[in-house]
Amino acid sequence: MGSPIKSEHSLPEDFGNVVRLFPLPNVVLFPGIVQALQLFEPRYKALAEDALESDQLITMALIDSQWKTHQSDVPSIAKTVCIGKILSHTKLEDGRYNIFLVGVSRAEIVSELVTETRYRMAEVRIVEEQWSQGHEFTKLRTEICTKFRKLASYRAGWHQDALDQFLGEDLPLGQLIDMVCYSCGAGITEQQQVLETVDLAERGQVVLEILNGQIKVSESEQGATQDFPPCFSLN
Repeated sequence: MGSPIKSEHSLPEDFGNVVRLFPLPNVVLFPGIVQALQLFEPRYKALAEDALESDQLITMALIDSQWKTHQSDVPSIAKTVCIGKILSHTKLEDGRYNIFLVGVSRAEIVSELVTETRYRMAEVRIVEEQWSQGHEFTKLRTEICTKFRKLASYRAGWHQDALDQFLGEDLPLGQLIDMVCYSCGAGITEQQQVLETVDLAERGQVVLEILNGQIKVSESEQGATQDFPPCFSLN
């Protein structure tokens, strides 16, 4: 389990709402999550080079699993994406890049752009979290932490001290919900649903449903062992 990263990460002051897209079928990036990536296709090596020479930003987009049925050579992608910032990188001898990317902000694609770059680019709008009035967010945080601890009790490899550190971090509620979703074994479609849910109360309920489903499966498979949680770092 990664340790928290205490430095702040934000978009550049001159951010112009134009992003480089890195579509993948099996990765959902959340704000605050650090994701390890390897870029090896020529177009994405070019993307990495351009990002490193400018704003350090790469935007992760989930490829629609059904895009091949749409009779298009260009994969369709989810409209809600996550803008990431390069934390560190290594360029290998064959030109590939190993990158650690931290999620910075949710965003929504307004339109894809016609450019001369080898990779896709888009205009986006930043998506801000919403707080519904009248919800008891302290109660929601407690419920999520309680369910997460119960799920962890069924999983091998999660030590109590690591769990205490994870849940003891002074994280904003939205980031805690995202971290729990990413860590609990949620499927890619479920992760994308959480990324798309802006209202914190609704997002919390979605994650509670995911946790309940994971607990139900774990209860029926008691005795099975697996690595838990996935490797990640907190921002």
